[in-house]
Amino acid sequence: MTKKLLRQYRYLGEIIRKDEEKLKYYKQNPPNAYMGTVQSSNREFPYQRKSVEVCGCEVKDRKIWKQKQYELIKKLHEERARLERMKMEVDMFLTTIYDSRDRLIFEYLYRDGMTQQEVAEKLYMDRSTVSKVVDRYLEKSLV
Repeated sequence: MTKKLLRQYRYLGEIIRKDEEKLKYYKQNPPNAYMGTVQSSNREFPYQRKSVEVCGCEVKDRKIWKQKQYELIKKLHEERARLERMKMEVDMFLTTIYDSRDRLIFEYLYRDGMTQQEVAEKLYMDRSTVSKVVDRYLEKSLV
C-alpha cells in the first residue's frame, strides 16, 4: 500500500461524480437544431416554386456529440471498476491493521477524506502522531 494509491482512492469518487455531471450535460444539451427554408417544386405543378421549412442538426455535430457521450460512458465504466478494485485493496490493507486507534486514523483519512489535523483533533492527539502512524504502516507494507 502506498500513499499515492491511497490519495488516488480518495479522489477517484469525486472524479467519477464530475464525469457523471458531464455526461448528464451532454444528454440534456444535444447539438443545436438549425431551422430555415428551402426552395422546392410543387408536386402537382413541377415548375411552380414552393418554400418548405426544414430543421435538424448537422450530421458532423451529431456524430461528435454521440462520440463524446460514448467516450464518457466508457471512461465512467473503467473508473468505477478501478474504484471497486481500489476499495477492495484498501479494505484488505485495513484488515491488516489490528490496532483500533490506527485503523480509525486510516478510516478517517482515506475513507472519510479528513485531513490529518482534523483526525488529530477528533482523536485528541497531535497531528505529528497521526503522520507517524501513517508513515509507519505504509513503510511496513512496502517491505
